[in-house]
This record gives sequence, C-alpha cells and structure tokens, in this order.
Amino acid sequence: MNTAVSSSHLSSRWQRALHLLFGITLVNYLAQIPYYQHFYAVHHVQPSIFSIIFLGSTFVLFLVGYIYTLKSQIFGAWLLLVFLALEFGGYLLHNLTGAFLNDLPLNDLLFTTVSIIGYVNFAASLAYLIFILKDRTTLLRPKKGQ
Repeated sequence: MNTAVSSSHLSSRWQRALHLLFGITLVNYLAQIPYYQHFYAVHHVQPSIFSIIFLGSTFVLFLVGYIYTLKSQIFGAWLLLVFLALEFGGYLLHNLTGAFLNDLPLNDLLFTTVSIIGYVNFAASLAYLIFILKDRTTLLRPKKGQ
C-alpha cells in the first residue's frame, strides 16, 4: 500500500501553509528559552525532566509530522494532526483554568510577548486542525488505486 497523499506532491498552497505553521511553532518553542531564563533560571530552578522530555518529544512529533507531510506521506499528516490536537488541548486547558487574558501583563514585556505567541499558537492549532480535517481526502487518505 502506497502511503503517499492523494496527489504526488502537495499543492504550493499547502506547502506555504505548512511553512507558516513551522515558523509559528518554531517561534513558540524558541520563546520558551527566554521565558525560562526570565522566570526560573534567575532563581536557580532547573527545568524538570518531565518538562524537558515533554517539550522535546512534542517538538520531535511536530518536526517528523511536518517533514513527512511535506514529503507527501500520509503518516506525516496524521502525526501533525496528533501534534495539533495536543497543542490545542493544552492551550485550551491552560485557558480554561483561569489564565485566559490574565497572562497578558502590560508591565512585563517578555511575559506578554510569550503569552501572545502562545495565543497565536492556540489559534493556529485550531485553524490547522480544521484545515487538515477539511482537506482530509488530500492529506489523510491514500490515493485510490494505489
């Protein structure tokens, strides 16, 4: 069974969309470095093993999904879908626990910036979940006859 997506190559529109998602996601992961330094490293608090493994494994999940989706491999799109669902669920839980808009202090530019990046990722994860599911015949199903 061939695992390529419906077309032999992704459309240029999907390629651009995936590159945009890569940029948005990369900025979010990179923003965690100054966030950690600003709030935890100054107090000599080391990141927990769980947080390192969780951030690392979700980033790997994203990268593998991204790369293999660009290579027109169905399992890549499924991995990307799983990543986006995890990201959306995590941000939804964060916001439902009372953080929604309370994490935008105007007196702390770094915290506000990282929070805005988080809100962009929250919205992007929902949008891309919808886009992928809407275009599931192209991204999530093998081409008929293969």
